[in-house]
Amino acid sequence: MSLLGFLPKTGAIISTAGIAMFIAFVLVLLIFPVIKKCASISPVNCSYLSSAPAYLQPLFSPGFLAISLIVIAIGILMIRLGTRLAAKKTEDV
Repeated sequence: MSLLGFLPKTGAIISTAGIAMFIAFVLVLLIFPVIKKCASISPVNCSYLSSAPAYLQPLFSPGFLAISLIVIAIGILMIRLGTRLAAKKTEDV
């Protein structure tokens, strides 16, 4: 299999994995609500905690969201690069 056919297919798989990660993040966010805890004296100093179990806590972080969006972007970049190279090759022929 040539690189021109391999690159878009791999990009689609990687992008699908990123979408699955993003869906997992959203599901954890919807299923387990966020609890707001404020000091009784000052409502300015509040903390937000997820009610998700401990084994799902890593899914509920800004880093996980950023990684999932980066994985989606890398997959789309691979798809676009592969189709661009394929179009360039057919243009040269």
